[in-house]
Formats: sequence, C-alpha cells, structure tokens
Amino acid sequence: MKKIITLALIFLPMFLFAQNTWEKKTSLPASKRSRSASFSIANRGYIVGGEDTLEVELNDCWEYDPGIDSWTQKASLPAVGRRDAIGFSIGLKGYCGTGIDMPDAFNGNQLSDFWEYSPVTNTWVQRASYPGNFSLGIYFATGFAVNGMGYAVCGKKGPSNYSAEVWQFNPNTNAWIQKTNFPGGVRYGQSGFALNGKAYVGCGTDENWFTNDFWEYNPATDFWLQKANFPASSRAFATAFALGAKGYMGLGTDGGFKDDWYEYDVPSDSWSVKATVPNAGRRSAPAFVISGAGYVMMGKGVNGKHRDLWQYHPYIVGVEEYKLTHVNVFPNPATEIINFTVEENFVSEKENLSIQLISIDGKIIAEKSLEGKNQVVLTNESWVPGIYLYSLTDGKTNYGGGRVVIR
Repeated sequence: MKKIITLALIFLPMFLFAQNTWEKKTSLPASKRSRSASFSIANRGYIVGGEDTLEVELNDCWEYDPGIDSWTQKASLPAVGRRDAIGFSIGLKGYCGTGIDMPDAFNGNQLSDFWEYSPVTNTWVQRASYPGNFSLGIYFATGFAVNGMGYAVCGKKGPSNYSAEVWQFNPNTNAWIQKTNFPGGVRYGQSGFALNGKAYVGCGTDENWFTNDFWEYNPATDFWLQKANFPASSRAFATAFALGAKGYMGLGTDGGFKDDWYEYDVPSDSWSVKATVPNAGRRSAPAFVISGAGYVMMGKGVNGKHRDLWQYHPYIVGVEEYKLTHVNVFPNPATEIINFTVEENFVSEKENLSIQLISIDGKIIAEKSLEGKNQVVLTNESWVPGIYLYSLTDGKTNYGGGRVVIR
C-alpha cells in the first residue's frame, strides 16, 4: 500500500535557500552612497540619507519590498541632509536622527535633531532632540532598539572629540534618559544589534586605535558585560544585525576594506566564520532584517561607493531556527507519494501557486502547480532518501515551507 503524507500550510513570509549564501537583489535606484541610516518596519526595509559619490549629504528615504524585490522612494527626512546618523525601529515606527551635515567634519555641524517615521501615513514627525554632548549633537553613534526603547551609544562630538555616553529614548514619553557609560571608553564607528532582550556592541575606534572588543548590554540592569572579542582584525564602521537566534557582523575597515562575515552565538559566547560578502570589501554599509532574512547594502570600498543590495541566508529556513506552526505531518517519513494540502482561503487569494520539492543543497528536484486547487500530489521519482524541503511559491515569492523525510 502506498503511504501518503498530508501537510496543511499557512501563509508565512519565508524563504528557502541553501545555507550560508548571499543572493544579489535589486540595487537602489538612486545615487551610490555610504553612511546611511537604516531600519525595518513590518516586512519592509528603509534607508535614510547618507553621502553620495559627490560627497553631498542626502536626506532622501527609500523603502525596500522583499516580496517584489523593489525599491520605492518615500517622503524625505524634513531636515538637513546628513551622514552617520542613527536609525532603529520600535513597533510600527522608524526613528532616525543625529549625524553631521558635511563631508568635512571641521566645516560641518554635528546634529541632535531626532525624527519618527510612519509608513502608514508616509510622514515624519520631529521628536525630542538627542541631549548628549550638552545637546550639541553627535555623529558616528551606534543606534539600536531593545524592549521598546531606543539607544544611542558613544559617537563623535566633533573633530578629535569622542563620547562614551549611552542615552535611552522612550517613544511613549518622548524623552531621553542617560544610562551607564560604555565601559570600553570613548569610541565611535561601533556596530551593534539587539537579541533576546539585550544589546551587543563591538569594535569601533577612538581615531588612534581600531578595536575588536565586544560587549553585552542588559537594559533591565543597566549593566555592560564584556564578551568574547570579535575574532577578526580590529576595525571600525562594520555592519551588524541579529537574525533568528544568532548575531552577525563583518565588513568595515582596519585600514583596508573588509569583506569577511561572522556569526555570534550567545549561549556559547563564540564566533564562527561565514561566507564573505560579495562584490569586494566595504565600510559604512547599512543593513536591515525583514521577513526572516538579513540584507546588507551600499557602503564604500576600494572602487568607491556602492548601491548594490545583498540578501544573506544563514541557514535553511524551516529546518533549523524557523519552524512552521499549524502544520500537520502524518505520517512522516514518506516513501512513494507526498500529498500537500494548502489552506483554501490562501489559494483563493493567490495565482499560479505551485509546490516545489527542494534538496538540502537548494536544488529544485520536483515542482507541480496547484492549478487553483488546494491539494497537489508529488510522486517519488527515484529520489535519494534523506531530508528535503518543500516550498509554496508563485514563482516570484516563497510563501512558506517545511521539511519532508523520504525513505
């Protein structure tokens, strides 16, 4: 008797790819740039401002939609153009502020203004200015959000003038509160990410020395704890984000331009080497995480500024960190026939849906269209026994998936 597996799928914005790979996406349809601020809201990514190839400071804002791999220009920041600002998101709002308005720090003005962006109305609202450095502004600070609060860490007060201050922004009260100083000393050009209710900040420079120390900040106790050093060369202006249960950091400059990439594991306090970022090394490259994937873009390298966009796939989604809910697999494993049953409401809303069966190295070994129905059957065609992935897709977007064991 033939054995059948029935799986009920729900819509989830996931992507199934081979692990530890970079995928080229649509480049920014605007000027090449570096030193932009970035944040993500829901399933969209945003970059704000930066410095272009003519060393002009920008105030434009662009939104990236991973579902259609496309950029859309949004309302510009209603303030002076800037580089080296901070950006983060809290709930359904994005925040951007501070920075400097000129390429030459000696002639520029460090900025303290701070803004909130709503994607629903496509509008910016000014919020309380950054009060550090006696309210004179800061640039090259490191921004992140943890537990509904935003943070600005260290930065540059002016030429040869650096900060170790840490400030917390409360969006509900529209107020900043000073917290415990960064214990590594004055610093700028650091990189950081938030993970499991804590923040992780490392590297940077005081202009005299590049550093590779790495620190954990606990907002609940306002306490910093030193962790395992970043395992590669000391550097500044690196790129970092958290994805799933891991942190990721790389790129930057140690005097040259780096293209390396590393994964940080919190429980073991350890780093591991990952695939290098394509298209040459770079510094000051913004990043965001949307729909369960990390993105790195733009920045400045040996050949000048970039506008390219790269998506990082750290592991096979649906097999490791990201596990589907509301999926019934009975029985599992399969031998001859796999029957996929998709939620009817979802099928009625989409066109050209099909099921792909994907080998563990990312190759599509079988595909069949639903043809408007909510069931499809794949028959074993001498598939090698092992773990396989399935993906529900319309050819442009992968809407979810999981794993199947075939014997």
